Amino acid sequence: MDSVAYQSQQKNRVPVIYRLHRWFFDVCIVLGTAAALVTVAANPGYYSSQNGPAAFIAAFATANAVMAQTHLITMVITAYLLPLSLLAMAWLAMRRSPWLASVAALVVIIGVFPLVVFTAQDSLGYEIARMGSNPVLLTLAQRFINDGVMGYYNIVFIPGTILGPTLIGIALWRARAVPTWAAVLITVSRLLVFVYPFVPGLPGIYVQLPGAVLLFIGSLPAALAMVKVPYNESQLAQDK
Repeated sequence: MDSVAYQSQQKNRVPVIYRLHRWFFDVCIVLGTAAALVTVAANPGYYSSQNGPAAFIAAFATANAVMAQTHLITMVITAYLLPLSLLAMAWLAMRRSPWLASVAALVVIIGVFPLVVFTAQDSLGYEIARMGSNPVLLTLAQRFINDGVMGYYNIVFIPGTILGPTLIGIALWRARAVPTWAAVLITVSRLLVFVYPFVPGLPGIYVQLPGAVLLFIGSLPAALAMVKVPYNESQLAQDK
């Protein structure tokens, strides 16, 4: 091999660290949405037709211990990986739909990253349920959920978790980064929550679980695209 060909090969070789970046976010997309699916399926509160902290804690009190622990463990994983998976999918659409992808990423940062707070909230509810649902502790939990800090997180979390995936799905469709069917699944996955006003008292599992399934299935082509999208020339190693 002559020196010119060797130098050209070295110039176009992608550094290992960039490949690791791609594989890391690829894993985040798959595991983040998969963990969210398990979290929803194992959430005792979603199997009750009642709402509110007292009903949620009561559901934990009667739930299978393995199910409750599964929910908490996978929710910790989800809190770390799901926001990163959504940001990774927004990045996939950034080249051809930069404005929409950027807005989606901002919504995710503001509205989905607080998921870790709700993980702690569910853990608190589980511990109160184990202690016998003492009325004083129930009152404390109610005040905690309704205070200013948690009130803010509720305000940004609910629209963030609905609007974020919806905008990401539309951005992916506009950017043609994934097949149309995958973009549609991601787009409608969280819009299913609008069924609630029309079916009062419907247990959340009938809405939340199908939405989590759609998000997981729709994210798989995005994970594949993450490792197949061409590397930007600015990312390539340069011989000096």
